[in-house]
Parts: sequence; structure tokens; C-alpha cells
Amino acid sequence: MEDLPTELLLQIVAFLEPSDLVHLQYVSRRFLSISRENTLWKTLCFEHSVAEVRRRRQLLCSNMEPRLAELARALEDSPINVHGRNAPSADMEVHRTAARQKATLLANWDPSYPEEKVNFYQDFIQRHAPHTMSWFQNAQYGHREQKLHHEATGMGILFDDAGHLADKLVAPLEDGSVCIWDASKSSERQGAIIGRSSIGLLSDKGSDLDLDTRINQSKTIMTETGAVECVSIDSRRRKGFFAVQNILNEVDLYTLQVISRTPFPFPITALSEARHPTPLTVGTNWTLHLHDTRKAPPEPDSGSSTKCELIAGTPSKNDFLRLQTGDFGGHVSLSQPGALSILHLPTAREWDGNGDIWVGGRFTSFLNYDRRFFPRLRGTVHSGARLSCITAIPHPFIPADLRLRRHNPSSTAIREAKSIPGHTLIAAGEYKGKGSLELYSLSSDPVRSINSSDSRATRNQNSYYHNRQTASSSKLLSVAPHGTRLVFSDGDGNMKWVERDGFTPVRQLNINSDGPAAQPLSALSAEASGDIVQKISPTVASSYASHSEVPLGEDNLIIWTGDGKLGMVEFGRSPAFNIEDVDEQAQAAQEMEQAKKEREYGQELRRALERQAAELRWMRGYGLR
Repeated sequence: MEDLPTELLLQIVAFLEPSDLVHLQYVSRRFLSISRENTLWKTLCFEHSVAEVRRRRQLLCSNMEPRLAELARALEDSPINVHGRNAPSADMEVHRTAARQKATLLANWDPSYPEEKVNFYQDFIQRHAPHTMSWFQNAQYGHREQKLHHEATGMGILFDDAGHLADKLVAPLEDGSVCIWDASKSSERQGAIIGRSSIGLLSDKGSDLDLDTRINQSKTIMTETGAVECVSIDSRRRKGFFAVQNILNEVDLYTLQVISRTPFPFPITALSEARHPTPLTVGTNWTLHLHDTRKAPPEPDSGSSTKCELIAGTPSKNDFLRLQTGDFGGHVSLSQPGALSILHLPTAREWDGNGDIWVGGRFTSFLNYDRRFFPRLRGTVHSGARLSCITAIPHPFIPADLRLRRHNPSSTAIREAKSIPGHTLIAAGEYKGKGSLELYSLSSDPVRSINSSDSRATRNQNSYYHNRQTASSSKLLSVAPHGTRLVFSDGDGNMKWVERDGFTPVRQLNINSDGPAAQPLSALSAEASGDIVQKISPTVASSYASHSEVPLGEDNLIIWTGDGKLGMVEFGRSPAFNIEDVDEQAQAAQEMEQAKKEREYGQELRRALERQAAELRWMRGYGLR
């Protein structure tokens, strides 16, 4: 076997099952390289995909029932009949036809893009391996036996120096402190608390109050607004922005001290990403602001930032152009509350006429702003849903007619559609009581874009797609890209993965279910109750994931639940870290620290007694006692 050419070995190992391929990797370095071949695992991902399994099952059923054969050929791309089966080349023609059909189906399924680097071995693991859930260490207080812990009121990720992979997890706690966990995959302390500020730092409750009063007042302040997008981390400058009621706190993550406190006219409901030197976009219940961190914070008695007059009346239901009513002090006043998610599109790209800032929330339209002309509203895009979260991937939107293969397009048409520059805007929310997952095209091609200056945009069927049927029976809370898939959470505690078409299911799990094993797509009940996932954050920066191959095991998800817990979702046989081990290590370290303090205290007390005894002996020398 070792003497065979690599191409021939690839043809042989292609007949093995995925589990056998994994074991083959342990044979030698050469077999490790062959067993990780990307094209091989891409084919396996396709053959085990839900769409292909469903197609083969329907094809088998149609072959069993002759009456449905013609219908199956029309709808499911069944193999073409080859005339003259008794001819000498009939078997070869059947084989060639099947090979061509498989190549076409693979090209139509392929979720990757021409410039995107995908590790399909890791992709297969994330699609089919059992999931594992690891919970970060709790910020405990009180007596150890009471097992009391503070809940997180938000979360953000601090990436490494290169800005690629998660290094630290930062979260505000209900006691007003800022807590930092080790989130690095390569660290032995992953999941453990490595830093924590003083209590009442964000709520501005100092040591002049007793501890219980400080904790109770801080808890009331930290949990009043209940905003999800209330934390934004600037990984370049190692600074964190934390929204507490109407105050934006800027914190130095090295010293865990507040740098500035900036008041806003109303409670803050959303923060954009923080990336120096781009200004931070701050959304409140009734306003939108650009916050430049390079400017000095306003004086406490200054009324320019703390007062805002709303002069707009109640608009009609569909008059979303009046969501911006004017420029009052360089901010936007909204006539309907409130912004829940703010997206900054990358600026290092070909300008596509769609601006840089997108805002979604309880109103049923996207708001679009060009930062250069802020606060002038550039345009709106009607959705009809009330949106909880918006994000984007730096790849073009593929129209529904190509995704669903309604007209049996060739692989060339798919490649041409993927080669058009653009972004895909992704939104999650609620439409008539059910979950809504929505995709919108941002492209330089007007035919494939929801150019917000064009009033006909939302009537262009090739520029958007709404999944309001199969997404969820309850409201969608968060959405994020994960490898070649999209993942979103709903109000029933489910996390669901779908293909980039926003429709085809891949897998799902429920954070309230027991056991690490992956659940079948139909195994989880829609009536599940318990905890929910409020926010999903990938551990890999989107800019890095789109242009570089992510190291194996690094592409995971960090979640923040409704009960204030922080966890990591990954795929494999063993969890990333065990919270019990982390707590035991923390307890052992605390006991060692306590023992060290006791020893130091005993040594200091002994030295004091020895000095006192020496003084007594010295005094006796003078006849004094």
C-alpha cells in the first residue's frame, strides 16, 4: 500500500466510511495526509447532507413505484435513461451520465465560494459529530456551600493580537463588575476566570456603601434595561464598551478601570462593533448616535448629550421614511422605538451603494446610513418582521431559483452567481408570532441588490429570501455564520444550523436536553421549555474565516443564555473544558492562597512577638520592666 501512488490510494480510501477514515489517520503521516484530503471530505459532506439523503430516498421510492417515476425525474433530477441498453457501450454511458449528474449536484450543493478557504474535514465534524457543551466558571459569592453565583448581563469576545481567534471572554455581571475568562483553545486554563474588577464598577456604586447595599443596587441597575447587544469589545486597543441604562462605560481591559462615562438621552438598547478608529454606533430607545472614542467625554453638566427633543408625531404604519425626523445635535431621532441590533459593514470593499451602517429592531424595516453623511437617512428596506439580530457574510447572495434548482441550472450558472462581488445581510426576528430568518443581497449589481435608494428593491425577488415557514415556531433571538452554515437560536431553547440558503436543515440541539449526543432533526419538541440562547458569538473573526483556513478545533460558538450563563458549543467526543475541574482548580488555588496568607500572618505575628520579647530583655538591662 505504501508504494502505491497517492492518486490511486485516494480512489481506494474513498470507499471507506467516515469513521474508518478517522482511524486510518493513525497509521502513518502519509495516510494522515491522504485521509484529510479536502476534496474527499467535501464529497462526504455532500453525500451525507440532508438534501442529498432526501433526494436519494425519494429517488428510491420513485423507482419502487413506476407511477411516480416520471414525476421523480422532473422534480428530483433522476438519472437520464440511456437508450440501447443492450449495446456494448450502454454500461459506460450509464456510468458517465451518473458521474456528470453527481458533479452537477455537487456543484449546486457546494456552500463555499471561489475565494473562500474551507476545511471540509472540520466542516464534516461540525455537521455530524456529537456536540459538546462546556460552561464557563461561575463568578461565585457568599459561602462556598451556598453555591451562589452572579449572572452575566451580556458578553463580548476579546480576540488575540492578530485579531483572528478568541482569546478572552468579557462579560458584565449583575453586581456591576466586569469579569474576564480565558477562552483560548491553546490555554490550560480555558473556561476559568482570570480577572475581575471591583463590585459596582459599571453601576458606579463605590466602597462608600456596604457590600450588600452595593450588590443589591447594582443588580437593579444592571438588569433594568435588559439589552442584548450591550457589550462591544475593541480588540485592537484592548478596551470594552458597556451600556448600563443610559450610560456608556469605556473600560480599560488591562487595568479593569473605567476610562469614561458618556450619558445618552435614553436607555441604550444596542451597540455596534467597536473597531478603532471607526466611531461606535450607539442605539437608544429613541435615538441613534455616533460615538467617537477619540473625543473627550462631555462634562457632567453639559446638556448637549443628555437632552434630546422628539418633535415627530406618530407616523403611519408603512411610512418608515419618517423614522428619521431630523438632525438634532448630530444624532438621529426615531419616531418608533427601538434599535436592537446595529451592523457595520466592512469599508475595505467595492462601494455598492448600500452605505455602511444597518439598523434593525422593533420597527419592521431596516434603516441604512452612510457614515460620511450621518445623520441623514440614506434609505430603508421593508422586512415586515420585528428583528432581534442582524449580521452579514462577505459573500454574494444566491437567488432562490438557483438555490432550489427550479430550472435545473448548470454548475456554470452557480459559479457565475458566486463570483459577483457583494455581501449577504442576514436577519433573525419574529413575524406574526413565528420565527423569521431573512437573507438580503448587497451587491454592486443592481439586479441582485436591495439598493436602499431604489423604492423597487423589496419587490425584486432575486435580491432577498424569507424563511418564515420552517425556521421556528417561536421568535428567533440570535443568528451568526458558522463555517459554511448559519446558526440561529429561538425562544424554545433550540440552536439550529441551516445551509447558507437559509432553508435546508443541517442539525440542531436544545441546550436544555441531557447528554452530549447530537439529536436527530425531528427528535426535539417545539414545546421544549427552560433556558434560551440570547446571543451567539463565533470564536473566529468573520474576516479571518472568509479568507483563511481555520485551524482544526478552533471554530466554535460561545453562547450567553437567558439565565445569565456563558458556555461554549463545539463538536467532538470530549468537551473543551469541564466546569467541575475548573471549579476544583479554583477552589484548590483559593485554599492554597488562604493557607499562604495564614502562614504569612503566623510568621508576621511571630516576628512581632520576637521583637516584643527583645524589647523586654533590653528594658530589663536598664532595670525596667
